Amino acid sequence: METNIRRRQRQNVGAAFGLSLLLVLGAYFLLGFAPFGDDTILTGDLNGLYVNYITDMWRRVREGGFFYSFAKLCGGSTLGLFAYYMSSPFNLAYLLFPVRAIPYVAQAVFAVRVACTGAACCFFLQRHYKSASRLLPVLSLGYSLCAFCVVYNQNIIWMDVVLLAPLVLWAVDELVDKARHWPLTFLVLACVLLNFYTAWEVCLFTLPYFAYRWWGTDHPSASLPRRVGLFAASGALGAGLGLVLLLPALLEVEQSKGGLFEMEFSLKPNFPLWQLPYRLFFGDFFWDDVTGTLPNIYCGVFCVVLVVLFFAGKSALRQKLAAGAVLAVMALSFWLYGIDLIWHGFKQPVWFPCRYSFLVSLFLVLLAAKALLEGAPRPKALVLAGGLGALWCVGYCFASGETFSVFKVAATVLVFAATLACAVWLHSSRRMLALAGAVGFGVVAVGDMGANTVLALRKFESYTVSGFEEFYDQNTAAVNAIRQRDGGYYRIEKNFMRTLNDPMLLGYWGISHYSSTKASSAKELLEALGYINYSTYGWGSTGVADSLLGIRYLYSDGSRLVPGQYEALDTGTELSVWENPCALPMAYVGSSDALNVSIADSENTFELQNAMLTALVPGTPDALLPADLSFEQPEQGILLTFTAPCDGPCYLAIPTLTDMTPADVAVNGTLLGEYFNGDSLGGVFPLGTFQKGETVELRLGFADSEEARAAIQVYSLDESVLAAASATLQATEPEKMTIREGGHIDLVATGTADADLLVLPFAWEDSAHWKLTVNGEKAETECVFGGFIGVRLHEGENHVELHYAHPGAAAGLAGTVVCAGIAALWFAREKRRKAKGENP
Repeated sequence: METNIRRRQRQNVGAAFGLSLLLVLGAYFLLGFAPFGDDTILTGDLNGLYVNYITDMWRRVREGGFFYSFAKLCGGSTLGLFAYYMSSPFNLAYLLFPVRAIPYVAQAVFAVRVACTGAACCFFLQRHYKSASRLLPVLSLGYSLCAFCVVYNQNIIWMDVVLLAPLVLWAVDELVDKARHWPLTFLVLACVLLNFYTAWEVCLFTLPYFAYRWWGTDHPSASLPRRVGLFAASGALGAGLGLVLLLPALLEVEQSKGGLFEMEFSLKPNFPLWQLPYRLFFGDFFWDDVTGTLPNIYCGVFCVVLVVLFFAGKSALRQKLAAGAVLAVMALSFWLYGIDLIWHGFKQPVWFPCRYSFLVSLFLVLLAAKALLEGAPRPKALVLAGGLGALWCVGYCFASGETFSVFKVAATVLVFAATLACAVWLHSSRRMLALAGAVGFGVVAVGDMGANTVLALRKFESYTVSGFEEFYDQNTAAVNAIRQRDGGYYRIEKNFMRTLNDPMLLGYWGISHYSSTKASSAKELLEALGYINYSTYGWGSTGVADSLLGIRYLYSDGSRLVPGQYEALDTGTELSVWENPCALPMAYVGSSDALNVSIADSENTFELQNAMLTALVPGTPDALLPADLSFEQPEQGILLTFTAPCDGPCYLAIPTLTDMTPADVAVNGTLLGEYFNGDSLGGVFPLGTFQKGETVELRLGFADSEEARAAIQVYSLDESVLAAASATLQATEPEKMTIREGGHIDLVATGTADADLLVLPFAWEDSAHWKLTVNGEKAETECVFGGFIGVRLHEGENHVELHYAHPGAAAGLAGTVVCAGIAALWFAREKRRKAKGENP
């Protein structure tokens, strides 16, 4: 009999997998998603962050480097990116197919991960209740397609641990019931390695779940201390085994995000508490819920019915009280700001609130399974459930306000009533009626979760397969044309954007990047240079800034003005390609006077860039010259004229006015674009190329004021000055230089009395990160301009080697080794005691 039960349970797990998979494919079909249409699941962070990081990771693996990328901003560690974003085994699918196939891979990964989540939930429910009921695969839909899994699906970083959460709770069951602690140890380790952030939430939830399992069931009190000890030790050991990745990743995220473990504890409410029950109402998800404070806990109206029947049904009072306590703890966590922050690792989340809400969905499904399996509900329970359901639906009519939907009310009432009816029929002595109840329950659950999935997915912006393919084809053609022309080391940028991480997707070194593990020194420097928003090149900056950064090529789709210092190239590509002849190499030698230039509190990026160029090449006159401004009195906006002080491109910057709405910028009556939007807020904006003495009319579409007039800066680039200084620095490029992904730089540079500072335009980090040797002797890197790497040189040839290291990596490895030794000793001790017939 036990063999038959196990076989049925395995079949149920397979059925749960298949049912979840079919429902996702059905949603794809109805929404016109690939492979049934041109739309995709690509949206939000999945489109803008994750697929780009994964693509870049594969390139680095092929090139022999893994935990450092020169395509990340101005270069930076990717260990934190890997630990926080990319460590999922599902991401291997992206590595097995061409980059052009990313939309299809994303479709497949979401579907398969949801199916695996359903299978894991079914496994847990069966083991928890020691049941092989054919209804449990259907009930598992309440978790695999819960609101969290659907609404937050773009955040693939969390979803592997969401998948493992049911297995972690199963491991707690094993520990409580049988004192088997190894499953919990290894599952905690798996969670930590897959995503330490979500692992924290799951591990935290095991505390109230352990209490629920202990006090909700009958266990001898004498064994409690030992179980608590095993619970604490096994969880700590699992986390300790993951220190090799956990410790350096935490240090990196802390350095970049700042104050990761700082919080102001407050018991102020996040939302009106009466809104919480309606997070379980059918279809009650809106885009504002992604940016607001309300949790996504929907797991099906049919689950709500069963949970009500659980509390009104035959279960023991102590189990109901224990379950109610868990739900109360979670409700308070959602509601109160300070408790909510604890769940989020003591750091307020940016968008996507209540990132642990999937745990409530899982627990509600667990309670629903209890009601489903414990037999026919009592008449009083049915009456109570019906009454509460009616009050719930009536309350929605008053609470929903402008979001009221007759369809949602009707759907909720229908599912609620149908579930109650099926709950009665399921346990009928008449076989056909019981069969009708089972089939009806399956239809109701599938319809409930499937319809809610479609309604949720259709509210997100999605990107098309054809749009992705067109972007990738056009951009890779431009990048390949550049590489065929120039096989050296340099940066490429573009003045239009698809995502914030296009360089990582397309495989070139740029300065556009966004993640939670940014290189902070590069961020500050790029902002000071006028690349405002620092996450995308956008309008760019001046020819001086682009040259200092080694941006040798720029390509454009024609939507924005290309700055005058760039020269057009004939590449035969759809996107125009331009070259900056003044771009400096990725290593050059200048004067150590550059160490005296500070970017702190610089409100005039043009003067700062002049100081940088002059410091590197002493005696260089200002390359950026201010224009004389003459203001007029228009009826609307600001109208001024300026006289170009030299031949060359002119630039606008308005750095001290930040609280402004996007405003038109027009030159000589021609509209160029908008200022005060995401990629020009306070930064540099190109105005075109003019002749010395030429008078230019500039109209700005924002309110005129003395403050606004005082903030406006217009400068012109003297290209001959830049060209002369660039030629001097270009001549110092090391003849022998190797730069390899993973953070390895090896070169031979020549120092002189006047040029004794090697400058590498990569993000500076201290000696704990960059290990430097000069002619075989250890040395310290210098911070140049607040963000570049500098190396002091001796006169003559200098063999310089730089290797990137991760703080905490050695300590993390040592911690893992120690914990592995403890685990081995523990295992050996248990094995000996078991051989002797003792209780391990």
